[in-house]
Amino acid sequence: MERKLHIDEFKEDIYTCIRSRCGFCFSSCPIFLSKGLETYTSRGKSMVIKAFLEGKIDFSYDLAERFSQCTNCGFCTTNCDVDRPDIFNAFKNDINEAGFRIERHEGIRENIREFDNPYGESGSGEVPEKYLFKSNKDSKVLLYEGCTARYREKDIFVSMMRIMDDFAILERPICCGSVLLRTGNRDDALEQGGRLKDVMDRYDVIVTSCAGCYNMLSKQYPKMGLSLDADVLHSSEYIWKMLKEGKLHLSKIGSGIKATYHDPCHTGRRGGIFEEPRELLSHMGFELVEMPRNRENALCCGAGGGYKSLSNENATNIAAIRCMEASATGADILVTSCPFCVRNLKDGCKGMDIEVVELVNLVAQAKYEPDTI
Repeated sequence: MERKLHIDEFKEDIYTCIRSRCGFCFSSCPIFLSKGLETYTSRGKSMVIKAFLEGKIDFSYDLAERFSQCTNCGFCTTNCDVDRPDIFNAFKNDINEAGFRIERHEGIRENIREFDNPYGESGSGEVPEKYLFKSNKDSKVLLYEGCTARYREKDIFVSMMRIMDDFAILERPICCGSVLLRTGNRDDALEQGGRLKDVMDRYDVIVTSCAGCYNMLSKQYPKMGLSLDADVLHSSEYIWKMLKEGKLHLSKIGSGIKATYHDPCHTGRRGGIFEEPRELLSHMGFELVEMPRNRENALCCGAGGGYKSLSNENATNIAAIRCMEASATGADILVTSCPFCVRNLKDGCKGMDIEVVELVNLVAQAKYEPDTI
């Protein structure tokens, strides 16, 4: 009996793309900008899949390598009626199941299966003791910091604990499975999601500073039949809500400083969170100057979809393009609200006269307690 493929679900979308040949996916595709070949674009990948569906090519390591060249940024979907990353992730799934796996991504998969994080860290991550007293295991608000803030960009974890007043944290972190889904390991991602849902359904609100975690919990889990009972909020949404409710007070630490904001793909283009981070920057006194490519048309930082782990050099080159755009605005700082964007943009901005800053770190600096006398 012929094996049913995941890509079969998207045949009509593939042929629609080939028939239209619009090419609107080219202009801000980060891989195309760095490599310059059409087969790296959304339309180009559709042409490759068409050839596969018509029996002209078969599964191979070359095919696996080509489809791993994608950051899952979703820019192609901005000008298209279908979710292109969903299509390509489904095809990656088929390639993996045929036995053609990318070694580096397979290592990440094994790390998550064994250690519950893509970095292969055996511990539970360093929990910042300075603000640990504020955590409350009985709180109905969960601070889900994600793997990168827990194990790599730890200052973001510290800042969130300083900003929030009543929250719980997981004693033992559980990866949300975002990188698994985006590297063609849907079953593994589904398993992670099921484990995490059992834990998260104890809470009313889940707050995360990671754009990838936010997208996974709020957008991808429902597609996978794993809708959470809790409300999922990105840190920028939660902080803005605290500010509007009078539960947070911020000083004007940005007076005289120009800031430009990089929209993370998974909160901006994929989640529609554009205004909250900008409102927070303005509230803290920063002069906001926009890059030409912003909001739903923002250029990806280059790190997502497992791409930085696969090709750190090229991911950094993509980030450098974004850093040059930021520097051209005359901004003093480049602000974003995703730990993974921070990591890659810092690499891309080396040698440039602009500083990369995470939004929650600025908020933590600006937070103050008003006089009650």
